[in-house]
Amino acid sequence: MSVSEAGDLKHRLAGWKELIVLVDSVLAWEKEFYAALVSCSLTLLFIMVWYMDPSTLTLLSLVGEIAVILDYAVPRLQAKIFPDSAWSMENEKRLDQICQELLFVKNGMYRVYALLMGYKHSHPLMFMSTTVVALFLIAQIGAMFSGFFLTYLAVLVVVMIPGLYRRGFLDKYCSGLMLRFEEFVKAKKLE
Repeated sequence: MSVSEAGDLKHRLAGWKELIVLVDSVLAWEKEFYAALVSCSLTLLFIMVWYMDPSTLTLLSLVGEIAVILDYAVPRLQAKIFPDSAWSMENEKRLDQICQELLFVKNGMYRVYALLMGYKHSHPLMFMSTTVVALFLIAQIGAMFSGFFLTYLAVLVVVMIPGLYRRGFLDKYCSGLMLRFEEFVKAKKLE
């Protein structure tokens, strides 16, 4: 993880910096009620989508439209709502930390991918059999539960992880798994 990589990411997120710091504080549960706010908002969003029951193409279209509109509007509205004089050194440090954490996650995902591809080349039969069994188990789970429900659970877990991590719940209840994951990602940092 290089300083230039973090600086490049920070530069690309400059139009979103106020919103990113705000979202980070909500996802990290800086206030007690943020965990309930996050889970309730996500649940309400999924209930609305479930109630509308759009086709996959319509849903992807709507998500794309919302993304394009936000990409256009947020930097322009941020400049009007949050003046540059309100941006403090504390916010700048938080944005730096957020960029470092995002790069940490990106590098961790790249490391997992590289590990899997290395395993595929070194043990192709074992890789194929493990992958087939894992995909079969996932297919069985998908047959028992709705894909929409599984998507809801996956998204809920992903948005709750920052708060669980910063509050120490992951260390407390998943310490062995977290230790292995941190060693795995730190090994990438050392390379």
